[in-house]
Amino acid sequence: MSRRILLAALLLAAACSQAPIHPSGGAAEATEAVDLPFETLVQRSLPGQSGPTRREVFRDEAAWSKAWAELREGSALPAEPPEVDFDHQMVILAAMETQSCVSRVTIRSVTRTAGALGVDLLEAPPAPSCVCITSERPIHVIRLERSDLPARFTAERGVTSCG
Repeated sequence: MSRRILLAALLLAAACSQAPIHPSGGAAEATEAVDLPFETLVQRSLPGQSGPTRREVFRDEAAWSKAWAELREGSALPAEPPEVDFDHQMVILAAMETQSCVSRVTIRSVTRTAGALGVDLLEAPPAPSCVCITSERPIHVIRLERSDLPARFTAERGVTSCG
């Protein structure tokens, strides 16, 4: 009987030694992604505007104002950027490179995990059969609760129909 108890204790000790340890000293908890609510500030295509792909997070007024000035260059966007309370909020910008015509970029979700914010994008350039006169640059700008976690962007490619 005592051998069985000793064997059970040894097996239990071996199993416990394989449990992940959290830096605080306790067992690690499962980290689930949490969907974060956000508000769209601007989502449109800017006709005639050229520019590269941008995937950025803004956590201060100066950087946001500079980015807004660059975005609105040659467009009908207002001179002043949408208001953001940077003590409590931040901005995420997704812009596709200039497209030949109808196209769209959409920030579909933002999730928070223990180590990062995941920003899920859908980039939908024009269908191959589209014939257009004016190029455009699609943008999507959102405002959400401030986080100091780094952002990791992932993009799925779609297609925007011509009609």
